[in-house]
Parts: sequence; structure tokens; C-alpha cells
Amino acid sequence: MILHLLVVTHRWLGIVLAPLFAMWFASGIVMHFVPFPQLSESERLSGLPPLRLEGSLRAPADAVIALGMSDAQRVRLIQRADGPVYLVSGNSGSTALRASDLAPAGVTSNPLALVIGADYARQRGVKAADSAKITLIDHDQWTVAEHYHRYRPLYRLALDDDARTQVYISAKTGEVVLDTTRWERGWNFVGSVVHWIYPPQLRSQRALWSSILWWLSLAAFVSVLAGVVLGLVRLRLDGKRRVSPYRGMHWWHHVLGLLTLIFVVTWIFSGWLSMDDGLLFSRARTSNAEIAAISGAPPWDRLTDEELRQINPSAREGRVVRLGRKVVSPRDHGANRPAPDRDRKHRA
Repeated sequence: MILHLLVVTHRWLGIVLAPLFAMWFASGIVMHFVPFPQLSESERLSGLPPLRLEGSLRAPADAVIALGMSDAQRVRLIQRADGPVYLVSGNSGSTALRASDLAPAGVTSNPLALVIGADYARQRGVKAADSAKITLIDHDQWTVAEHYHRYRPLYRLALDDDARTQVYISAKTGEVVLDTTRWERGWNFVGSVVHWIYPPQLRSQRALWSSILWWLSLAAFVSVLAGVVLGLVRLRLDGKRRVSPYRGMHWWHHVLGLLTLIFVVTWIFSGWLSMDDGLLFSRARTSNAEIAAISGAPPWDRLTDEELRQINPSAREGRVVRLGRKVVSPRDHGANRPAPDRDRKHRA
């Protein structure tokens, strides 16, 4: 009875899930060489123009106080096409204020987003053609993940360069949050997108998407375990050797299954665990409320406009960050310098 149940389980789950096994394996190879598009820190910094701090600028503390953001974790100063801007970030999101007068500095027009995106492209050495097209979106295939929520909506700038680069600018902060090329997008459609079953219509509903992949991975693991038990039980003794009783294609299935047993079991099991996301095991992630309770309120009001004078003239970004109940400013750690441009990795 148990063997019959194992046969039925392995056979029919195998028939249904065999295309998924093949897809996961092939697309996983592609993912190894072409990761899902993301903006690295070196790419982001190299796309920023050097800071220009002429004129009267308000202090970083003034920006935090003006917003009344009690959970502020970081203040960054960047140079945009329309002047220097403070980006104040906390658990609740990010907000942009003009450094000169602390007026709201969100991007509310296509022309400004176009200029910001074009400046970024020029800094990166990407040709920004006059025929570039810009569209305001909430999300698309490459920006559906949760960490983009604090930046939405997004301006998608399609450049008419040879690589068909697309640049994404946050309407909330005016900073570039992603760029992609046609080469990246094309390979990811046969890599990450199919591997993670990642159409934006499904991925935008995270709970549903996560549950579907969790159950599919579990079903695949059950199918493999059933095959392992059957493969070992069906071995027969021929003298001192254990041999398969099958012939033809059944023999190949039996023998190859046993030879790849460890690889397939660990591969599918690790894939299932990667989709657990706290369903069975703790994610060991500290909540925002816990962080706030431990950290307390830092002394933002101690920062003055003198901090701006500590920024290196060649810097592309100044940062003031919260560490526990303390605030670390450019005077303490130096402003950010452009990182070595190891950009366009994995790109043509």
C-alpha cells in the first residue's frame, strides 16, 4: 500500500513538475551569470555629479526637524540638476527637501525627471539622446520588489543609446534607483523571471506569490523523496552487486536518479528553504518598532551648517547617519568619495 502510494506520488508529481525542474535548472544557470538588475553602490555614486555647495544652505538637522520624522536614520546631501537636496530616510520612507530653503523637493514633472536622468547617464558615460522617452509608472517587471516602495511612483527614462538603457528616477526623492540595459532585460526573461515565476502581476502580490512558490517547491521535494525511497527499495541483489531490475528507459531513469540523488535532493530542498520566509523558521529580522525602542531618539539638533564645510570638494554625496542614540557626521567619517566604477558587471 505504501509503495503504491509512493509510485503514484512520484509518477504524477513528476509528470506535472518535470517542466518546472527543467526550467529551474536551466534558468538557474542563466541567473548565475546574469543576476536580476539592481543598482550597485558604485554605479549609484558614479552617476551623481560632484556637490556644489555655493550659497546659503540649511543644516542637516534643520531638514530632520522640519519634517518631524522621529524615526529618521540617515540624512544624505546630493547634487541634483535643480540644486543640492537633502534626502531624509527613516523606517517610514524617504523624503527630499531643498538644501537651500527646506522646501519639498519631490519630482513632479517629466522635464525635471528627464534632466535628472540625462545627467545620471552623462556621468556614467551613457549617451543620452534627444529622443529619450519618459513615463511615470508605479512598477514594472524590474521594479516590482518591496524595497522600491519607498521611492514610488517612478519615472522610467528610455534612452536611445546602443544598449537601450532605461533609467528609473524616484518621484519622491529625485534619485536614480535603477538602470537596466536591453542585454540584462533579455537574459533575465529567460533567467530570474522564469526561475522565480516573476511576472509583475503575480509578484506585486507578495503573499500570494510567496505561497505559490513555497507549495510548488514543497511538492517538488515530496516527489524527489518518493523517488529516492522507490529507487533504493527497487534495487536487486545479483551476487554481491545491487542492480536495477528495469530495462530500457526505465533503467536509465532508475540509475541516473540514484547517481544524482544527493544533488537533486539538496538542490530542491535548499530551493524550498529559500522560499520559507518565516513560515516554518524564524527570519531573525528585527522589526522597526524594536529598532526604535533600542535606539531611542538621536541628537539631530546638535548638527549645524558647519558640518557642510567638512565635506570634501570632490565628494558626490554627504551623509549623516544614526548609530544607536548617536549621530555620525561627515566630520567623523568623511564624506563619500566616488567608489571605483566596477559597473556594468555582467553586461555586454
